[in-house]
Amino acid sequence: MSSLEPFINLLILLTVLSIAAERATNFFKLRNPALRDAARPGAERDKHEKVREHGITVRSLLIGIALAVLVKANLFEILSSIESPWDTLGWFQQVDDKWAPAAAAASLGTAGYALLGSAITGIALGFGSKFWHELLDSVLELRGVAKALRKKQEG
Repeated sequence: MSSLEPFINLLILLTVLSIAAERATNFFKLRNPALRDAARPGAERDKHEKVREHGITVRSLLIGIALAVLVKANLFEILSSIESPWDTLGWFQQVDDKWAPAAAAASLGTAGYALLGSAITGIALGFGSKFWHELLDSVLELRGVAKALRKKQEG
């Protein structure tokens, strides 16, 4: 595994979660006329547009946090298990043939730690899927360049 693979795993996970958060935000935005409809030309246009953008941003942030908490996407755990970050997701884990609460649900302290880490992940999801996707593309391109340089040095 190349040294960039763990970082790629992280970016893939954040990209997928941010896409889900964006879709949920869009769902709620389209059902709210004040957020859905762009401002009409006129004196109040700029003010309305700023209020609209603020409303969308706040909802996006709250939905990102809610999604991260729902799936327990605790950034601290994800970073500590960066080789397979998806293994850290979930409030329940399958042990043998039964579902059991994850270690994060064992006590109030561990649950608080998981909630804090999930809230931070939710804030990161607020950067949007475009941000995470572009960062992933850049890292994949960097990996390709590194492979080409290694081949050139070997051959």
